[in-house]
Amino acid sequence: MDINPYAPPAETSHPLPETSEVAFYCDGDFLVVRDGAELPPVCLRTNEPASEGSWRKKVTITWTPPWVFVLILVNILVLIIVALVTQKKAKITYSLCRQARASIVRKRSIGFFLLLAAVALVFMAFTWESEFALAAGLGGLLFLIASLTFLAIADPIKVVKFRDGWFRIKGCSREFLATLPVRLSPF
Repeated sequence: MDINPYAPPAETSHPLPETSEVAFYCDGDFLVVRDGAELPPVCLRTNEPASEGSWRKKVTITWTPPWVFVLILVNILVLIIVALVTQKKAKITYSLCRQARASIVRKRSIGFFLLLAAVALVFMAFTWESEFALAAGLGGLLFLIASLTFLAIADPIKVVKFRDGWFRIKGCSREFLATLPVRLSPF
């Protein structure tokens, strides 16, 4: 079969679950979902149909109001308690192709190993009694920051807003979003 590389992209549509209520839709560059949404069996990042090597899973997404993070100025324990009380959660099911999943696993692995190195360096900083203790402590702090950065960017999607039971998510490809129904957004 010959493929014309200059032909416009073919319109692709994916079967949507048959439900009486829409649980997800596209709003510009964002995916908007409700709790329990089952997205089509295609990769969010590449829009490839789910195949045998694809990853499909039900995951919990969370959103915490941005004002909560100002409480770090008060006390970290207060921040954690208020964040746990005010956060909104939903479970959604989505798919990722093998390459997108491998990228996530790689970033999480790097973040985990950097975290282990940070703990080891901080431990050495407290146990050493030489001039290298300060260097180990600063190295541990830098490794901790790098670890948290890798772990934060590992997730393929990120909840950016919540309103009236709807979660607004960024991180999906434009091709994937183009296949979803479009609705007037509550945002």
